[in-house]
Amino acid sequence: MKFIFTIAIFSILTYVSAQERPKLVPFKSKGRLGLMRISDMVLAYPDSLKDGLNQYDVAGDFQSYIIAKNETEDHVIDAYTGQEQLSGQLDSACGRLRINKDSYYHFEINGNSVLLNPGNPPIHLSTLYDRIEPNHNAWDNESLDGKQYIWALKADETYDVLAVDNNFTPVNTLPKFESFDLVYQINENAPMTLIGFVLGRKTAIQRAFGQKYGIPESSLSVEIYNTNFRRLGIAAYKRDAIAKLFNQEIELRGSMTAPPSLENQLLIPQNKTIVLNNEFSLIPTKEDATKLVLVNTLQGNTPVLGDDHFDYRYISTPQNLKALLQIKHAETGTFFYFDFNGRYFPKGVPLLPKAYREWN
Repeated sequence: MKFIFTIAIFSILTYVSAQERPKLVPFKSKGRLGLMRISDMVLAYPDSLKDGLNQYDVAGDFQSYIIAKNETEDHVIDAYTGQEQLSGQLDSACGRLRINKDSYYHFEINGNSVLLNPGNPPIHLSTLYDRIEPNHNAWDNESLDGKQYIWALKADETYDVLAVDNNFTPVNTLPKFESFDLVYQINENAPMTLIGFVLGRKTAIQRAFGQKYGIPESSLSVEIYNTNFRRLGIAAYKRDAIAKLFNQEIELRGSMTAPPSLENQLLIPQNKTIVLNNEFSLIPTKEDATKLVLVNTLQGNTPVLGDDHFDYRYISTPQNLKALLQIKHAETGTFFYFDFNGRYFPKGVPLLPKAYREWN
């Protein structure tokens, strides 16, 4: 009975896993964006391959696709059902907003700011914000004890600070400010710790929207706050002057270097084999040092795509930096996905309708 029960549970889990896979996947052919239906490898809709901006974003772990219809309208398509979730204008300057371990996206919909976490109901904010500061390329220590704040730019070019743990409501004890920076405590044998914030005018903290690093110090005054937004005082926007208010050695984020970018790495041929897993590899060719060939190693290095020239890039998801490949045909520019582990899509299948595979 135990053996039969185990088989039954395995069958149920296998069925659920199959049910949870995305049913649609984007691709591009001759610069035109399309959505392919996974079940029969054809276009999802007769008119889905069409002219336009041909820009899209993958939301979450291939949970949704944000597709630009025109300059002011983006559609969110559920990858599991094919249904449109919402329509509005994506805040492309923000992109993927990293909140704890989840991914959110900022939209303007009917004159309101809305945050979308794929698979969950939209969150309507109390104010329409022009843009929200991006954070997906920030260091991991920009939150403290579970607290996280979002910096949202208003139409008057001042900011609100939204408290994530308080349903994204603005911190209401702050004066108006046009620019900001973060303050870190330097630890001898541990990563730096966030201990405060610097708020001021753009003339004092001279940063462009979205800029985190490489901000010059200035002698103009700024206001200093701890992580509970209790005001500590006023100082020049200089590390040494601000350190006196904290009574310890500090570092400003604006003086730090950016973290290395590990997402969506382009795979550069270096005359070395790149092993994807025990079944698929990218091997260099003897004739052309700039060329890699995707092969099935369990089938004697049989080419998966033929002998044409392709470019390869790892595609990162919030859970995996090397989740799958995006492949681009060098001659035509056609690109598509290839899931070498079968994590999201059928394993080892070029995710492109056969009619658009324009190579030998």
